[in-house]
Amino acid sequence: MSKPSEIPPPNFFKKVRNYFREYCLCTSIHGFRYFGEKRTIFERVWWFINFVICLAGCVYFIYGVYKKWDTSPVIVTFATTGTPIFDIPFPSVTICPESKSVQSIFNYTKVLQMKEDGINVTQIENTNFAYLSLLCDLRDDQFYSKFTDYKYTYSDDFFNVINTVKAKFDIQDCRYMGLSHNCKNLFTPILTDEGVCYTFNMLDRSEIFNDSMVHYRDYHHVGRVSHQWTMKDGYTQDAGIYAYPRRALYAGATNGLTFNILTQKEDLDYACTSMQGYRVLLHTPIRLPRPSQQYFQLPLDQRVVGAIHPLMITTSESVKKFRPEKRECYFPTDRKLKYFKIYSALNCMMECLTNYTLDVCGCVNFFMPRENGTKICGTGYIDCLIYAEAAMQVKHLKNQLNQTKLQKSPGLDVDCNCLPICDDLTYEVDISQSNWDWEKQKAAQRQKYQNYSTEKTHMSSLTIYFDTNSFIRSQRNELYGPTDFLANFGGLLGLFTGFSILSLLEIIYFLSVRMICNLYLYGFWAGPQT
Repeated sequence: MSKPSEIPPPNFFKKVRNYFREYCLCTSIHGFRYFGEKRTIFERVWWFINFVICLAGCVYFIYGVYKKWDTSPVIVTFATTGTPIFDIPFPSVTICPESKSVQSIFNYTKVLQMKEDGINVTQIENTNFAYLSLLCDLRDDQFYSKFTDYKYTYSDDFFNVINTVKAKFDIQDCRYMGLSHNCKNLFTPILTDEGVCYTFNMLDRSEIFNDSMVHYRDYHHVGRVSHQWTMKDGYTQDAGIYAYPRRALYAGATNGLTFNILTQKEDLDYACTSMQGYRVLLHTPIRLPRPSQQYFQLPLDQRVVGAIHPLMITTSESVKKFRPEKRECYFPTDRKLKYFKIYSALNCMMECLTNYTLDVCGCVNFFMPRENGTKICGTGYIDCLIYAEAAMQVKHLKNQLNQTKLQKSPGLDVDCNCLPICDDLTYEVDISQSNWDWEKQKAAQRQKYQNYSTEKTHMSSLTIYFDTNSFIRSQRNELYGPTDFLANFGGLLGLFTGFSILSLLEIIYFLSVRMICNLYLYGFWAGPQT
C-alpha cells in the first residue's frame, strides 16, 4: 500500500499571507476582516478603496487639528466667575498741567514775542526759553534754529529749570473711599514727556527702575512699597484694606477718587500749548506713563466724571511650556529689561525707544530713562528725536505685520519684541463732563471758598470710580491639553476606522507575543503549517 503524498510546506509569502488573514479576522479595526476572507477580487478592491478613502479623510482631519494646535496653542476665554474689584489695585491717576510754567517766574509768551520782534533777551531768559520749548507743542526744526539757543546736548541744569518754573499744582478737597485726605500725601511729582506731572497710586521708583537709573531729586519717590501686591499674583492673603497700591473696596462715585484743581488765569500760556487745562491718564501702578500719547482732557471750569471698566487677563501655568512667540506673551521671568525691574509691554517700548534714540542720536530725550554719563538731547537734535521715534514705530509695525523682522541692524542695538505681559491689567474709562458754575457754589458756600477769587481763578473737578463691584476677566489656557489632544486624535481615528488603544495592542500582539507563542506551540512563528 503506497504512502499518502505529503503536503509541501507553504513558502514564506504564503505564510505571511495566511498570518495576515488570521490578523484580519481577529482585529477590531473596521473593514479589515473583509481583506482576510476568501472573496472575489472585485470585493477586495472595493473594500480597499473605501478603506483608503476613510484613512485619507482621517489623516486630513487629524492634520487640521494638529495645525490648529501648532499655530494657536493658546486660547483666550472668559472666566466662569466674576472677580471683585478689591482684588485689583485702583488705577494710577497721572495728571499733567497743560501750562508748563508760572508766568511770574518765566513768561514764555513774552520771551517768544520779544524774539519775534528782534528785542534782545537776557541769557537766563534765552536758556529758559530753550529748555521750555522742548515741553511745548511740537515745532519744526526751523523754529528751534531761529528762536532758541540751538544746543545739541543739555546738562542736568535742564531739570533744575523745569522744576523751578513748573506750573502750580493747586489741588484741593481730595477724597478717596469716602474719606478726606491730604492732597500732598496722595500725589507724587514725576517727570514725563509732558514735563512735571503728578501721579496717584503708582509704585515707588525703587520698585520700577533698576538701581543704575539716574533720578531727579525726590521725584517719583512715593515712600511706600508694595510687598503685598504683584501684577501676576495680585494681593496676598494677609493684605488688608490699607495695602499699597491702594485698592477700592466698593464701586460708586462716593468710593472713588475726587478732587478739585485751581488754576490761576495769569498762568495760562497760549503760545506754549493750544489747549488749556490738564491731561489725565489712567494706568497700572507698574507702568511709566506717556501722557503725550494717551490721555483724556480735564478742561477749565468743567466737572469730569470717569467710570472705570477693568480689563484683566490671566494665564494658566500650563501655557508656560510654550515659547513666548506661540503664547504671544511674556511671563515676568521670560525677559529682563535694562532700565526697568518689572516687565510690561509699554515699559519695554519705552526702553526700546530709549535704546534706539541713543544709538541713532547719541543722546536721549529728557523724559527717557538713562544712566550716568548719558547725554540729554537738546534742541539741536529735534529732527533726530522725531526721526528715531518714527523709524522705531515703523520697524515695530512691520514686525507685527510679518513684513520684516525687527532685528539688530549694524551699529543699532535694538530689540523691540515687546509682547504683552501674560498677566496684565488695563483700565477703560467712560468720560462724561459738564460745565461747572463753581462761582455760584462759591457764593453759596462762603466759609469753604472765602479765599478764592473768581476773577483770577479757574476751577476743575475730577471724579474717578469703578462702576461695578465685580467684573469678568479673560483667561489664557491651552487650546488642547494632553487629554483633549488625545480625545480629538483618538475620536477621529475611531470615527473613520474604529481604531483604538486595543487595536494598537492587537498589532503589537500579532507582531511579537503571538509569534513567540506559535514557536512554542507549533515550532513555527506563523502557527500550524497546514
